[in-house]
Amino acid sequence: MDAVVLEERDANGALASVYYDLGGANTPIATATSRIAVVAAANDLRARTRTLPRAARLAQLLVGVFLPTGYPDSVKPDYTDYQIFDSIQAFASSIAALLGNRAVLTAVGVGDNTATSTSALFITVVQETLGRLATITFAWRFGSMLEQECKKMRFAADLVNNAALVCDCLAPAFLTSQSLKIAFLCASGVLRAVCGVMANGSKAALTLHFTNPETGSISDVAAKDSSQETVISLLGMLAGTLIVPYINTSGETVVALVLLISVHLWTNYIAVSAVVLDTLNRHRANIVFSAVLDSLSPAMMESDLASFVASGVPTSAVPTRRAVARLERILEWDGALRWGPRGQVMGTASFGSFTDVMRMLPPSLGLRELLALFGGVGTAQYVLWYDAVHLRGRRAKHVRVRIALVDRGHGSDVTSDETYYRHDDGEKSNDRDTRELRAWVHALFLARSARNVHGAGAAVSEIAAAKAHEIARAGRFVDALFAPQRGALGDALAARGWDLARGRCMVVSGAVPRVRLRRNSDDGGGGEGM
Repeated sequence: MDAVVLEERDANGALASVYYDLGGANTPIATATSRIAVVAAANDLRARTRTLPRAARLAQLLVGVFLPTGYPDSVKPDYTDYQIFDSIQAFASSIAALLGNRAVLTAVGVGDNTATSTSALFITVVQETLGRLATITFAWRFGSMLEQECKKMRFAADLVNNAALVCDCLAPAFLTSQSLKIAFLCASGVLRAVCGVMANGSKAALTLHFTNPETGSISDVAAKDSSQETVISLLGMLAGTLIVPYINTSGETVVALVLLISVHLWTNYIAVSAVVLDTLNRHRANIVFSAVLDSLSPAMMESDLASFVASGVPTSAVPTRRAVARLERILEWDGALRWGPRGQVMGTASFGSFTDVMRMLPPSLGLRELLALFGGVGTAQYVLWYDAVHLRGRRAKHVRVRIALVDRGHGSDVTSDETYYRHDDGEKSNDRDTRELRAWVHALFLARSARNVHGAGAAVSEIAAAKAHEIARAGRFVDALFAPQRGALGDALAARGWDLARGRCMVVSGAVPRVRLRRNSDDGGGGEGM
């Protein structure tokens, strides 16, 4: 008879224990304490606590209370490094917050016989009102970019929070000037409100990243992160109650504040730098594709597309996620087109409306001619144009690119590679969505190749023709680069851990309008319109 084996798994589906029968059906039960043996898995706590020392049992209890169920299998590998430094920065921030709270109490009149509770209430109302308006405004303007820029926003949130703390500590210095005191306190409220939006939005994105989609629970990870923050903040406040009474003079406050803010920002920077994301935003796309293009021979990049298409993109040419995380700039310029992680910014690019592109177009270029540069009326998925200007102190030109995304009005999904790329036999190739990424790489390659092409004194028509030539040439190269049946770039990116599935490409920052391309037959000519 086959042995009976039972497997017990925890709430996240991780294996906890294995139960099996010690004997056959004829084994007398009276001669043994139990016929069922238990083999505990690595993450089972209850079955192992009887044989462990007290310190180990306490450590396991703390792991169960403050770390996600099934840890470490329920989270990504970079979770631990991030949480260690995030806890240190939260501890330093809690102590610094006590200095700020003491300064606010002094500013509103605590200890001043001439101050009234009504004036303190008025200051609080004004501060809260401005703070809530700032919350609404910032969430409206920047809420949609918190996910793709979660590392930058998480660090920037603490920069803003420290600025609010400095405003709190400066307020008591202007007790004789009611207007300046209120201004500093209101600025603190606004900054702290902005910090709340940035921190909460970026933390939600980081929690989604840290959760293992197969064995983890995003709500459990978020709840345990809240528990960790609570206990660290409590420990910080307890430590602060022992330290703050000895900080009385302005000089001591400045020294303590500088020290705490330095520890806070340094540990926060280390924490966000430890995060290894698998999605491509604009800055990570700059790093990845500048490395890919640098791996190609100059002949392939300039003119020999046939050789490039035949050779494809080797997996070794694509940097890994961890390598990109080490090179990533946390506070990169928004929309910067930088060749490599340490290269000079060649220009900027932004996604926007077709009006933004049209403002740059030369008068001689028509709509049909513009769409023809990107595959024609029937296949264009985006349009872009650029200008190049000289900046003081730079020899090469600074390129500004404007991009507008294009949809067709016939009910077909043109945002997928399935529609844009097809095999010669008409079979669809894959389900990746690279339209936005292709547009960004197009702008990146264009910024590099177009910085030195236009000489001074050229006619307007010659400059427009040269720009159109550069855009078309860069577009052909990008199409060859992304063609799934040719270069297999998508497979190389996937092999390195990059996720290009629909909804996971985070190149577009915020909500941008889409141009709807439709057929206009009102003139009887059956032409295409927008």
